[in-house]
Amino acid sequence: MYWFLLFLGVVAVWLLVLALLARRVWGQAKALTRELVAAQSKLEDAQSEAGSGRTGEDARVRA
Repeated sequence: MYWFLLFLGVVAVWLLVLALLARRVWGQAKALTRELVAAQSKLEDAQSEAGSGRTGEDARVRA
């Protein structure tokens, strides 16, 4: 009986450690996702501004 309780205690500690690690990794993944979305949005805005400027110049050159 003692060994079984000890085993359950060890399993409970490991599950707690794994849950804390998963929570930490999940938080980091969410933060990274936010940063990537913000960077992508910023890049799209810059490309949109550059593209609209180039389009007008290209249209004049081709005409």
